[in-house]
Amino acid sequence: MNETEIRNRIRDAVGETDYPPTLTGKVLARVGEPPSPAHPRLIGAIAAVLTVLIVVSFVYVRAQSTRPTRPANPSPPPTAAPVVTGPSPQFLLPEADLAAGGLTAAANAVTPLHLVSTSSGRTVTLIAGYADPSRIVLVFRTLPDAGSPQVQLSDEKGPINAGYFGASGAAGDQVVGFQQGPHVAGGGTTHLTITITGFAQLGSPSVSPGSWTFSADLPVRGATPLPLTPKLTAVGTWKVTVEAFELTPSVIHLRAVFDGAGPFTITDSTVVLVGPDGLPVKPTTLDAVPTGANQTRLDQTWIRPASAASYQLQVNVGVYRYSSNVSIPAPASSDTGKPGKGQPLTPLSFPQADESLDFQGAISDHITTGRPQSCGFGSGPDGKMIYEFATYFESHGVWYYVSFTTDKAVQEYHGPSTYTARTLLSPIAVGGPAESMFAGTAQLTVVSDGRNQIGGGGLHSGKVSGSLGWTDDPNQKVNISGTWTCRFSSELGPA
Repeated sequence: MNETEIRNRIRDAVGETDYPPTLTGKVLARVGEPPSPAHPRLIGAIAAVLTVLIVVSFVYVRAQSTRPTRPANPSPPPTAAPVVTGPSPQFLLPEADLAAGGLTAAANAVTPLHLVSTSSGRTVTLIAGYADPSRIVLVFRTLPDAGSPQVQLSDEKGPINAGYFGASGAAGDQVVGFQQGPHVAGGGTTHLTITITGFAQLGSPSVSPGSWTFSADLPVRGATPLPLTPKLTAVGTWKVTVEAFELTPSVIHLRAVFDGAGPFTITDSTVVLVGPDGLPVKPTTLDAVPTGANQTRLDQTWIRPASAASYQLQVNVGVYRYSSNVSIPAPASSDTGKPGKGQPLTPLSFPQADESLDFQGAISDHITTGRPQSCGFGSGPDGKMIYEFATYFESHGVWYYVSFTTDKAVQEYHGPSTYTARTLLSPIAVGGPAESMFAGTAQLTVVSDGRNQIGGGGLHSGKVSGSLGWTDDPNQKVNISGTWTCRFSSELGPA
């Protein structure tokens, strides 16, 4: 019987509660707890047998890992299971990168690329890209941080000479967006040639030179026309020709020609999108280009909301105003394979705990609080015990996930002591931790594992010290040291 079958049988027995794949750790954490004296001995014996069977079955799936890679979308509920091998079933871009690129609503439309280029002693990875008729967004990763990349972009028709923006995401990630869609080849795909000519730090006139070139095929996501009622043809003395008013996975896009509008007559108050709260939505881009003596083409976008919403488009010309209500449907939801099971847990779904963790290197910060997702111990069919501590933490406005799992090949877990632990660090994505960005080993000291404390739901605590390397360039390090805590409740989770 495999893990999925066990979870399905439990779900069939108790109802529609969604038991996550990582329920193992919750069970593991209870193996060492004293039995409750309130239950009859027979029920306790049966429960113990069932617990061991579930633990053995669950842990067997995970305990065979030899490659320190977490799945890209593990379920958030607490677990003490070791890491899982194999390719990630779903690509997850860090939430911070999505927000920086205005792609939160378009998370499912982002294409994973993971193209690597090295120049001037620096490794740069093009980790993902996105394109629709109005924009192109590229996400790069390089360490140590060198500032904003200077990007040249071309497609099958030649250079794309559009305005572009840059923003920082998770550690080492830089997001670049071009305010123009690409030409589309056959099959709805564009072929892009991307060259970084250097990196510039904010406020510094100097540029770190180099040449990092990538060749990428990106699907161009489609756009859905949005109706305007009444039809927009004129406002006051201006005639209006709407060339596009559409919804893409990432933005609301308007392109229109205003006849009667000379240079500099169109401002950010000419076309306004009013949100559900009655306030104007800040445009992402606004380009007004003269096309004649008294004619201007306006190209304007607004970030698509992450849920269904009702807006109003207003066009203001002097004392005249045009308005049309606009309904925006909810974006496509993440495909977790379990429709209708509700929203995924976030780091804030887990209770806060006191930590004192120092990060130095690619991430430099002192963490005083975390949101532990896992702390517990257990064994697989080989009978060898392991212990895992894992927590979410926030650094400089970005959420990360770090896990420490004792290496049973070095020493099996036998109670509070110091152990070699496989360690992974990931930024947080919409569906859970993204693919591991840093990996390595640490010394994990377990001072207390909770099992000798009254009530069984005791405090887990300890210390950690280690060094992790970037998965694309192990020479780029994050050093971790300090103390940690995590408390379990009777519901098998941190409290």
